[in-house]
Amino acid sequence: MVAYTVAVAGGTGGIGCTIVEELVRQGKHKVLILGREATTLPSLSLPVIKANYNDPDALKQLLEAHKVEIVISAIIIYSEGSSKAQLNLIQAASESSTVKKFIPSEYGVKYTPEILAFHPAAQWWLDAAAALRNTRMQFTRIVFGWVLDHYGMPHVKSNMKPVKYALDFDSHQAAIPGDGETPITLLHSVDLAKYIAAMLEQENWPEVSAFVGDRMSWGEMVRVAERVTGEKWNVKYDSIEMLEKGEATLFEQPEGGYTEYPEARQLISEFGLMAVNGIMDVSGEGTRNEEFPWIKPIKVEDLIETAWGKKSPE
Repeated sequence: MVAYTVAVAGGTGGIGCTIVEELVRQGKHKVLILGREATTLPSLSLPVIKANYNDPDALKQLLEAHKVEIVISAIIIYSEGSSKAQLNLIQAASESSTVKKFIPSEYGVKYTPEILAFHPAAQWWLDAAAALRNTRMQFTRIVFGWVLDHYGMPHVKSNMKPVKYALDFDSHQAAIPGDGETPITLLHSVDLAKYIAAMLEQENWPEVSAFVGDRMSWGEMVRVAERVTGEKWNVKYDSIEMLEKGEATLFEQPEGGYTEYPEARQLISEFGLMAVNGIMDVSGEGTRNEEFPWIKPIKVEDLIETAWGKKSPE
């Protein structure tokens, strides 16, 4: 096994922290955490190195000083500014004398120009992919559909911020995009981190790496939830017309969740259009699960059973 120096940018966030934890647990590589402030990652008591994402030259010097060979970006992309931060990181890594491989912060659906018609923010990920194609570095865009963590929280450990989308286990309500019968794919962040760690052992990467933990429709997930909780849920369906108007049903969100932003309803509507258009199903992208057969990703039903199943009497 070849040991690398790996820098995880945004390593204090949900996915970033989970990646760092898995890499440290495996103990095969030297792991550095980059963040906007010099602090400490609480879960591991590891130092976070301050990175100036506004200064590509300073970033280049930082990567070279630490002899970083692989950069994993987990910067949360939510604005032009955060998109520019990642583009600066790509530039710095490309111009450095040490970085050979780069994983951009994608971790969801495969963004294509067609998505721009209803999800303009897709441009940020398209820009990152275009920038990477113009470098000497190997890179891979990791896609899996939707984050499974949200349907086990808070009972199944996750570093992700909570988001209530499609199913609300606290109130036993569901707001399903379309007719709820189009399949989506899901993956838990812990399994995502395992796949990323395994990929570091590989010499070559494809441009797109699709991983699937499970595949089912929102309607099927509601039926699983009803069986596990033993209750009939209140289910409504958001029509395509509602989604196109940005009028998706928005659940009351947990404090500290991603969808506290003012445009949350619009964002949830765009997610709904991804689901009904089959974009949240990445199983057709050439999934790579079979390359790592020792990783057994958690299934939707198992997660829901663990989190919400009736406990056996003492």
